[in-house]
Amino acid sequence: MANQTENPMGQLGNMEQIRELMFGPQIRKFEEELGKLQEGMQTISKELTQKVVALEKKIVAEHASSVQLLEQKIKTVSNALQDESIELKEQLVRQEKKGNNALDDVQELFESQLEIMKKENTQNKEELQGELKELEESILKLLSEQMEGMQNAKVSKDNLSTMLFDLAIKVKDTTIAANFETMIEDKSSSNEESK
Repeated sequence: MANQTENPMGQLGNMEQIRELMFGPQIRKFEEELGKLQEGMQTISKELTQKVVALEKKIVAEHASSVQLLEQKIKTVSNALQDESIELKEQLVRQEKKGNNALDDVQELFESQLEIMKKENTQNKEELQGELKELEESILKLLSEQMEGMQNAKVSKDNLSTMLFDLAIKVKDTTIAANFETMIEDKSSSNEESK
């Protein structure tokens, strides 16, 4: 009995289990939300990459067909109309520049959107971690206050378990309250019978 009064921390049980009871679902929820954000970012990144590849293939195909058409025209008129041949070559250069400019624009758009998504993901992650840290600090503060109050007072096992249960209910809204109280009453009555 004297040992229990001198060591109130021993009455609390395993702190990791209490932390898991109080924070476990919220941590898993935050991790799940972060996972969903990362999956969404990966999906959008894949979609954008596929669109860029498809656009690049389309531009290359259009460019290849334009080049082929222009080369055929150049072959048919090159001997008689050298001036027209020069004009066609200039047109080819313009189309290449246009295709390259369009591809550069798409690449810049893709990179800017990807950068924005990375920043948003980082910001969301930091916000979630901040909220989790604040919640943990407030609960630890509450536990610390409860422990300070208990150091000067003798607390029975039933009162301590009821107080910890109330604290867990405040942190995690659950419907097992009635069942848990019944379990506590059963345990206390069995302890009294064994004495």
